[in-house]
Amino acid sequence: MKLLLLESVAGVAGDMFTAAFLDAGLVDEEAVRAVPGLLGLEGVEVVVSQRSVAGLQATHLDVVDGSGASHAADFETIDRLLADSGLDDAAKGFARKVFRLLAEAEAEAHGVEIAKVHFHEVGAVDSVVDVAMAGVCVARTAPERLLATPVKLGRGTIRIQHGLYPVPPPASARLSRGFRIADLPAEIGESDIELSTPTGLAILKALEPSFTDAWPAGVVVAQGMGCGTMDLGSYPNVFRIVMLDVDESRDDSRGDSLPYASDTVVEICCNIDDESPERVAWSAEQLLSMGALDVWTTPLCGKKGRIALCLSALVTAERQAVLAAWILRHTSTFGIRYRTWNRLKLLRHIEKRDVQGEQVAFKVGRTLDGETIKEKPEFEDLRRVWDKE
Repeated sequence: MKLLLLESVAGVAGDMFTAAFLDAGLVDEEAVRAVPGLLGLEGVEVVVSQRSVAGLQATHLDVVDGSGASHAADFETIDRLLADSGLDDAAKGFARKVFRLLAEAEAEAHGVEIAKVHFHEVGAVDSVVDVAMAGVCVARTAPERLLATPVKLGRGTIRIQHGLYPVPPPASARLSRGFRIADLPAEIGESDIELSTPTGLAILKALEPSFTDAWPAGVVVAQGMGCGTMDLGSYPNVFRIVMLDVDESRDDSRGDSLPYASDTVVEICCNIDDESPERVAWSAEQLLSMGALDVWTTPLCGKKGRIALCLSALVTAERQAVLAAWILRHTSTFGIRYRTWNRLKLLRHIEKRDVQGEQVAFKVGRTLDGETIKEKPEFEDLRRVWDKE
């Protein structure tokens, strides 16, 4: 199995992402330099160079816009640009997914609909090219499994188009949901610094990796480092990728050949026969509020013929320890059990639609290549419509 490890040595940014693939030799420069032309962006050039960063050799990438035009745009304009581009279908689909994630994060952060999101920092031509180049890298390497190390976000405050904001700024904070976050090394002394950009975080989120603290067992096929522009002194400002061959027999089939997103989740469960139904229901609510993906109870007959309930929670690996400890501390059970599931799922986003004068949220499910499979209105919004009838 071909496994790709994404290592946030000093955060993640769109240019550093592609530069790491170039440094590893997994993507050739010609394919990267061709991206602006495939997007129809005249006067835009990709410049690749080698730099020494804290004593390490790494690849640096610049997108140079010689057109002199302003490229800040709304989501629909950028999505149409990518859809009409000459990128192959896999690269195009990934790039559009990344920008939809960016648009959803911006829309949520500022309380507007996706159609009204107007990009500034990530709408500039270099960010559009960065995302398209990332699509080329992912499509060319086609890893069967993805792992990532905890992400370094930064600290303090930075000034963006909307003003002075804490790090991570609002859209980045929303894109980071579900990620494992790492502390900044002591060698990075800057008090106000953003290490991971919204573009880089959206690329990482679109890949949906599982998180790990160490390199997995396997044979290293390639590794490369892409460096950023900031000088962090003795600490290397790089993003590293590692491609490994791993023993496929040690991992269950993940269905990666299908056009659906995949991930790994943990099911925690325990049997309870000595708590009131009210207390069990309260426990389920608490677990959901703490980040459980789903919680349910199953009736069963326990030892000595007692009526009991099995309390089950589906969680990410990152939240497993916290939620397991909560169950042991706050329910009557003396033990829990858990198992890992490989999961296939549709990509989901929320669309607001007018239904009989009320704004109703519809959950829309799509494949990785953008095909809409199903949609469903949210019950609480429908309730408001029904109450008016």
